[in-house]
Amino acid sequence: MSPFELEKELRSTSLELLKECDEQASMARDYALKENAYRMARARAYIKSEGTVDNRKASVDLITESERIAAHIAEGMLDATKERVRSLRATLSALQTIAGTYKAEAAFDKTGPAF
Repeated sequence: MSPFELEKELRSTSLELLKECDEQASMARDYALKENAYRMARARAYIKSEGTVDNRKASVDLITESERIAAHIAEGMLDATKERVRSLRATLSALQTIAGTYKAEAAFDKTGPAF
């Protein structure tokens, strides 16, 4: 990888990381709203249900199925976005290490070994 290609890759990865950080914030908000909707639906359904505790819990699960699924999907999407951000950070760190190597090589070429 040439220094020019490295700079291009550093810029591209940095921009992608910024985009994914924004996406992560959006996903966190979406998850919070869907988790809240699920909890509220669950509470309302439990209050309205009758019978034994086990029957009430089963009834609540049936009534709140769509909210629960939406909350779990939102949580999974948030987790996937977090992993993507971690991956981009690791890639950026590796590219920065390569850039540091280029810098050290350039200094060596300019001055020679320092004894």
